[in-house]
Amino acid sequence: MTTLRYITTILFLSGLFACNTPQDKKKTVATIEDRVLYPKTILSPLLDSLRPPTQTFIINGDRDTLVVGQNGTTLTIPKNTFINSQGQAARIVVIILVEANTIADIIKSSLQTTSGENILQTGGMFFVDAKEGNKSLGIIEGKSIYVEVKSNYKDPQMKIFGGKYDNNGKIDWAITGSLENDLIPIPLSLVNFHKCDFECGFSKGQTDSLLNPKFENTFIATREFEDRCCAMSYATCPQTLGLSQKLLDIYKSNIDKPLFYSDSLVVAYLATNYKAKIDTTKKFEFDDIGWFTYMIQFFTELKNQHLTNTINFDKLGITESTTIEELMSKGHSETEAGKYIALFKVKNQITKERKTEKQTSRLASYSFSINKLGWVNVDRFVDEKDIDISTFEVEVKSKDTLDFVSISLVIPNYSVAVFSIHNDGNIYSFTKKKDGYRKLPVGQDAIIVAFSYKNNKPYFAKQKIKIPKDGQISLTINTSTEKAIKQDIEKLTD
Repeated sequence: MTTLRYITTILFLSGLFACNTPQDKKKTVATIEDRVLYPKTILSPLLDSLRPPTQTFIINGDRDTLVVGQNGTTLTIPKNTFINSQGQAARIVVIILVEANTIADIIKSSLQTTSGENILQTGGMFFVDAKEGNKSLGIIEGKSIYVEVKSNYKDPQMKIFGGKYDNNGKIDWAITGSLENDLIPIPLSLVNFHKCDFECGFSKGQTDSLLNPKFENTFIATREFEDRCCAMSYATCPQTLGLSQKLLDIYKSNIDKPLFYSDSLVVAYLATNYKAKIDTTKKFEFDDIGWFTYMIQFFTELKNQHLTNTINFDKLGITESTTIEELMSKGHSETEAGKYIALFKVKNQITKERKTEKQTSRLASYSFSINKLGWVNVDRFVDEKDIDISTFEVEVKSKDTLDFVSISLVIPNYSVAVFSIHNDGNIYSFTKKKDGYRKLPVGQDAIIVAFSYKNNKPYFAKQKIKIPKDGQISLTINTSTEKAIKQDIEKLTD
């Protein structure tokens, strides 16, 4: 079902109602292609009834706008971002948004998490499109949409991928960007320094020191520093003999430098002083070696994010009414000015959400910008050490003769869903026979999901397994109803 609603646009200056912007100026652009939300396939009559809702927003193209999706995805759209095929800035823009944040959403959307032969772990997908008069728009060169995707946990190895469908209606993902390097500060009072506390945690004195007003508008006052607090959670335990204080001192004494500088110092400190307790060749165990190894690996991942400086909106003089033109008059480029104003709006949205969600688990977000519309995915490649060659097959059985069956392998602990890529009659596999076998996390819990559709009747099957290295698994697919299938998919990861 399509939800159509007008949204309140965010105006940074009341004068923006006047048409004094360069939207009437023509620009030369390439041909704008239509973006495909879902390709038409044999399964479309079934899948169209299962898919996540399509959200529709109507905005004014010449005004800075904040769009918030039902699952918390935010799109900060600077004014004059969209352009039509005639090179004219769009005025009345329809934004189409579909969020696929869960494994159930991914399966119902007939999506997968692969890039070529490589398996991806997803942190959330969405589709965004822009139209005017039912005609596709493009993003003007030099403009970007700033995005926040909600997550229970922020994985520092994530990248941004764009999705394209092949001739068989299967989506494939390719890297298009990285997470935002600049940091957005929030009020210190809304930072959760205890997000990952279990048996241990920072002392009251340590927490109070972090709440010192001098740390406002520094990397201490960011969501990214919460991740550092999680990384040093074991260091807060008594058996580490005050290690957490040493690590905190490294960060607190370097707030004038980029965050990755302190991350590098922490990694070097752990490697030098706890060398005997670090063993990256062993699997994790709940002992000193396991925890210290985990800690240095976590901080190494954080260092590799290469996060830079915190944007001080107060020093920039940015308020709700600040315009791009005002920042440009201070020496900032148009691109910089648009970015700062958009991120200021993101900051205000984060602050608003934190005040209402402070006690909930979904405090993390992935922040990035996009300059192309269509399917977008926050992903990372599965670690090689976690996967192995697997040649197992699935035999699909049915009392009816089915012309087409779609088989997916769902791996909930990895947030992975992959289609079968080879079949011989009713025998399906997840690897190519000629070009080598795809690697899978052998031994992990997984679910095989199958769909079919014939003579206006839907067919469905699911089966929980542990991924084997080889062999054959039998799966019986039966007729069902759209309602029952939807309920089964929602319960996949229960």
